[in-house]
Amino acid sequence: MRNIVLAATCMLAVVGCARNAGEVESEIHSGGEIEVRMTPPMASDGKTVYTILLGADATEAEKHAADELAYFLSRMTGAKFPVVTEPISSAGPFILVGPSVKLKEIEPGLNTASLGGEEYVIRTKDRDLILAGGRPRGTLYAVYGLLEDHMGCRWFAPGVDRIPHRKTLELPFLDEQVKPKLEYRESFWFTGFDGDWAARNRTNGHRPLLTDRHGGKTVYKGFVHTFYNLVPPAEFAATHPEYYSEIGGKRVWGNNQLCLTSEEVLNLVVERVRKWMKETPDATIISVSQNDCHGRCECAKCKALEQAEGSPSGPLLHFVNKVAERLEPEFPDLAIDTLAYQYTRKPPLNVKPRKNVIVRLCSIECSFAQPLEGEKNAKFGDDIRGWSKICDRLYVWDYTTTFSHYILPFPNLRVLKPNLVFFVENGVKGVFEQGNYHSTGGEFEELKAWMLAKLLWNPYQDDDALLNEFLKGYYGAAAPHIRDYIDMLHDKVGELNCNTPIWADPNAPYLTSETIAKAEEFFDKAEQSVAADSDLLLRVKTARLPVYYVMLCRGKGLRPLPGQWEPSLSGVALYEYFVKTAKEAGVTHLREGGDFDACVAALKPMPRRDAPPPAECAGLKPEQWVEIQDDMFSIAQDGIWGSRVADDAASDGVAVRMPCDHKEWAVQCRLAGLPQLHGKKWRVYVSIRARKTGNDGDAFTFGWWDSEARTGKNNAVKSAELKDGYQTYLLDIFAPNENVYLWAAPAANTGNVPEIWVDRFWAVAEKE
Repeated sequence: MRNIVLAATCMLAVVGCARNAGEVESEIHSGGEIEVRMTPPMASDGKTVYTILLGADATEAEKHAADELAYFLSRMTGAKFPVVTEPISSAGPFILVGPSVKLKEIEPGLNTASLGGEEYVIRTKDRDLILAGGRPRGTLYAVYGLLEDHMGCRWFAPGVDRIPHRKTLELPFLDEQVKPKLEYRESFWFTGFDGDWAARNRTNGHRPLLTDRHGGKTVYKGFVHTFYNLVPPAEFAATHPEYYSEIGGKRVWGNNQLCLTSEEVLNLVVERVRKWMKETPDATIISVSQNDCHGRCECAKCKALEQAEGSPSGPLLHFVNKVAERLEPEFPDLAIDTLAYQYTRKPPLNVKPRKNVIVRLCSIECSFAQPLEGEKNAKFGDDIRGWSKICDRLYVWDYTTTFSHYILPFPNLRVLKPNLVFFVENGVKGVFEQGNYHSTGGEFEELKAWMLAKLLWNPYQDDDALLNEFLKGYYGAAAPHIRDYIDMLHDKVGELNCNTPIWADPNAPYLTSETIAKAEEFFDKAEQSVAADSDLLLRVKTARLPVYYVMLCRGKGLRPLPGQWEPSLSGVALYEYFVKTAKEAGVTHLREGGDFDACVAALKPMPRRDAPPPAECAGLKPEQWVEIQDDMFSIAQDGIWGSRVADDAASDGVAVRMPCDHKEWAVQCRLAGLPQLHGKKWRVYVSIRARKTGNDGDAFTFGWWDSEARTGKNNAVKSAELKDGYQTYLLDIFAPNENVYLWAAPAANTGNVPEIWVDRFWAVAEKE
């Protein structure tokens, strides 16, 4: 009986020892191990002799745990497992769920009160089975641990599960004590917000609909970017401008931050946090964190502290530490959460977070098709290692989708496990995995939500096996073909080692005509394999939408391969099929903050004509110039800041019109998908026209920006300089790389230039 097979993992804290198993049976397996099984079996031929037993003071979560266990055991075996509450006179055998008098009687050494809030024990004792844990969620997780880890149950998506059927359900001798490595686990995808799904997959994030019956959840107040919620400019800016950032010698409060060396600001924040705690007394974390912008304070005190600490995180952490210190006596269990984000990502030299301060390190600048500890993300790797040395409660805010195109192919499945292992091995205690949180139907939305939940619980699992398991459980017979598509896409991005940011777009270098041609082949086979099952077929069609999305966005930029591939659908027929299927799948957003109807309308194919070469390209060889038409542009806030319109004056009959009530870089063209431009000098031009009503101020701006080096070129055209029709402007002479994008923007000058149109960019090779 000493050779016991324990279902445990190296990530989990597991204790195993042989106990008096009462009536047992032993079976020699092919590998030579001895598996000791309880008798009688849990159920046989639709019947059971077991009773599920609750203690008299069982919590809502423990009662729900018993109900869940009875429900799923019944689905597995057809047997009805009664649930009873102490006191009881029955002799058993029992499945003891949570603490009880009976548990103390049969296992007096087990003190559930000493277990962590999510820590649990699964143990066989004579003919009984113990499923018990700490409060609030330990016992519930013990039930799900039994069902998932030992009985093969899976909850892939709301309404899609795998509950194995067993004529005879037997259980091996078990003795394990499990505690997750991560105290906070949030798979922030739309699927992950379902409370039952989140509990069954053992996530405890802020956003899911987890109630008392689920054992509650991690409760944030404010959650993120709270500076202006704590010190609202509408309330204080007019009378106390000194509360806000000093930039260029002036106090400003638009898209900026707080003055973090101000004692008055500190007092206000402490009082506002006290008020928040009265409003939300169950909050365990309150966010005191920078706004989602730059604009940090440059006053003499803030600047001196920043220089002394070697990073802008210095003034921030000093401030947050003071808030946490002031509040600790009144709220000893409260943690103050702040960000290491963009300009505050680098750790400070001297100050360390207090024990009641959480630092959330954000990976927003990284390339997400490569591991976060790898060479391509070396700066982030250095930062996480630096914070791990000084921070007791380090969290990570990670990104797992492209926010400008939720439905774009985004090959990051192979890095989910390495990233989470990297986090855990560098002392991270909580992880927020942000994905498509608006609707179902994003690129592999259900798959990524599930895989992340599994890996958040145990980062050391076999991620390849998890992927195959989900594909088979969710797509049925189509699984091998979808796996072929996934492998092809990931192999391609691996071959190119291209930058894959969270704003990747349909011109990404891995989305070639050849890639799309192979994707069509795999999905044709996938659809054929499940054609007789309407549910599976819709899931496969939904998984194919990202391929069709690229085809719609790229238009003429995605060339057929004569004799090899012709698109299965194109033009208006492709557009109508995409819209119909997306609506059937429940898609409501194609990007962050974008209304579905507005985004889809922008995809509708527009009649185009062949554009003549620009004058600067006349007589040049094809390899000497590159045209970038508007169908390669990304439009920020499509339909609001800009939109594609028919324009007979444009070179191909279509341009992007932008109203001049803003000055955002709404037209962007990322050059990652144009590798022929990289590393060589080019003379880059843009063609723009404007409607002019006055001569004052700027008409528009344009230029380029390197998102990695954070440098670029900005050009402005004055209203007084405008001429009728499209004009050609030299953007710059420079050598682009994969991190560069071209941009154009209005000048927020509606009184003189109500609107502008951007036709195209083009690049002419500089002579050696």
